[in-house]
Amino acid sequence: MSIEKIAILGASGMVAQETIKAFDSAGFQLKLFSRSIKAANYPNHETVKGDVFNDSDLALAIKDCDAIHITLGQLDEFGAVQKIVRAAKKQDIKCISYVSGATVCKENTEMPFIKAKYESEQFIKTSGIPYMIFRPTWFMESLALMIQDGKANVMGKQPIKLRWIASKDFGKLLVNAYQKPECRNQEFNTYGPEALTINEALGQYIKVKHPNIKKVANAPFWLLKIIAFISGNKQLKEFIPMFEYFEKTKEAGNPENSDRLLGKSKTTLQQWLSE
Repeated sequence: MSIEKIAILGASGMVAQETIKAFDSAGFQLKLFSRSIKAANYPNHETVKGDVFNDSDLALAIKDCDAIHITLGQLDEFGAVQKIVRAAKKQDIKCISYVSGATVCKENTEMPFIKAKYESEQFIKTSGIPYMIFRPTWFMESLALMIQDGKANVMGKQPIKLRWIASKDFGKLLVNAYQKPECRNQEFNTYGPEALTINEALGQYIKVKHPNIKKVANAPFWLLKIIAFISGNKQLKEFIPMFEYFEKTKEAGNPENSDRLLGKSKTTLQQWLSE
């Protein structure tokens, strides 16, 4: 079952950029799809600009492709995955890969965004199309999002240690999976080589990237909720429950299967920062 051309759905995302580079280096043909894709940024690949919920856009995005890689940031992610799988069944798609999350499991589905990812996994696994499910931990690139208005801010105390992974490493593991037929119908928990709390990781990050910022601030949830209520900040209201969840929820899986079949992620945070 040879795979030569892959449709990447959600190709404008932060993590997707290293995924594209990894597939490109390995010689795969790509078709890149997102709502904001710019063809000029990807002169070596086909691009399709559109909405995954638009049937004609989606059909064009996966046309003539052997596989689909789903890396979405949708409010209705389960709805998007359902449409993608149904569209895939109408074409000769040989494999679907999906980026889920490190805490995704049945026990954590009380959280809506975890439930959406869990249901997406189940829908893909029961589709009859060969699949690969990836559950990466936090990406090092996400640290940049915690710098706002010249300050390094963390919601809550966040005491749990996370095995941060570089997007570049994840891209290599993903390509390794596509190159090995034995990786079909498998689930991979992909973690980095060291465990750091968000404060520890962000502290290292600002020393290198923002030396003018002297410390990481932790805002208590009660204060954030007051600010969100008074300001009417919808985005803040959405983020608070998510970070309350991560403050008490550990990575759910074991990376043993990923390490054995795909190899280990080796880039430490300091190495990533030095690059």
